[in-house]
Amino acid sequence: MPQFQRQIQTQAQKLALTQAMRASLSLLSMDADEAAEAIRREQSRNSFLRTVPPPLPGGGGAADQPEIAHMESGTEDLLRQVALIRMTTRQNQLAQDLVHSLDERGFLPDSPEETASYLQCSPAELSALVPILQDAVEPAGVFAWSLADSFRLQLQAKNRFDPLIERLLCRLDLIARQDIDGICKACDVDREDAIEMLEDIRSLNPSPLFRQSHPIQASGEPELIIKTAPDGTCTASLNEAALPRLLTDDALFSSTMAAETDAHAQSYYRDCYRGAANMVRAMQKRANTLLSAGQTIADRQHKFIRSGRLRDKQPLTMTLIAQEAGLNKSTISRALSNCRIRLDSGIFPAEHFLARPLSDDTPDRTRDQVLQRLRLLIETENPRSPMSDQVLARQLGKARLSISRRTVAKYRQFLQIPGAYERKRNT
Repeated sequence: MPQFQRQIQTQAQKLALTQAMRASLSLLSMDADEAAEAIRREQSRNSFLRTVPPPLPGGGGAADQPEIAHMESGTEDLLRQVALIRMTTRQNQLAQDLVHSLDERGFLPDSPEETASYLQCSPAELSALVPILQDAVEPAGVFAWSLADSFRLQLQAKNRFDPLIERLLCRLDLIARQDIDGICKACDVDREDAIEMLEDIRSLNPSPLFRQSHPIQASGEPELIIKTAPDGTCTASLNEAALPRLLTDDALFSSTMAAETDAHAQSYYRDCYRGAANMVRAMQKRANTLLSAGQTIADRQHKFIRSGRLRDKQPLTMTLIAQEAGLNKSTISRALSNCRIRLDSGIFPAEHFLARPLSDDTPDRTRDQVLQRLRLLIETENPRSPMSDQVLARQLGKARLSISRRTVAKYRQFLQIPGAYERKRNT
């Protein structure tokens, strides 16, 4: 029997999420405090992500003044620490001069030879003094000669420095690209070790001296506010206390890139700047999504928001909100999963305003409305001749709340109301 060979080709599509997309989706599903914690973590390793200060009364350029004060206090803090180190008078004076020589990151920007020249000291004096300051002064990483040197000091402070990481610090470009395969090849390690080394280094602060002028704080506030106007209309707005505004620190990035001469370090700083820009975009997308969803809830449930009565709640689902907001259902679901909304009557989770329609035939009725009408029918019936489930189903149908007898029995049990026979026997 002849044999034949057959070749079959198949084509498949896969959606590959970039790191920025994954971070955006993760941020979208967080509540306000979780988002604040995520921003704090990013700021601890990324000085290019800046929290916008709250507006000052009267406006003007005074909003930048607190940052200057913070930078000055950082220098003063270093000077206070230097004064506590046991050194000779000559070393103490040189140490104070070195503090004033640091750039915004906390690094010594010039070469050891150039630094020794303008400090009018010998290279030997400088090479003996700098390690003392690196070991004794906090935060770890200041008085470094380069980004890799700062990372070395920070890793040593965490007891995470070893020969393999020392080899990786010579390839900061691989860390910037998060090139796991490249790290495996450069350091001769397996993927598990490469990922661990990458996480260790990416958790470090590339600008240890820089301090956020307005550190973000968890507020515990709801993300949305819905207010009712005198004419009965409801308007949703973002709660600025719960949604911090972010921006990229372009000035710091420009000065850092101008001071940095190592190409691999420049690659790492570019990656940090991209990470800050991605965080800004993700927070803006989160705010826009919440506002669109909140306004849809305000428009659809304005009667329920004013009265607070369940019978006034209209059918509203994630799918319907997504359609009206022009967004994907999964995006809305993530955004509202931990969202809270403040009304004049209190604070409620977003799910409080959702209600599934009773059926496709009655899209404008909800289960809560059926339960309320069913309870009312039973409470007002003739106790000597209580209505059966079949009669109750017919009465509900007259009110455009058509459900089957079996569903009536299920809802009646949910309300913990006995059947007609038991109700008559209890009279």
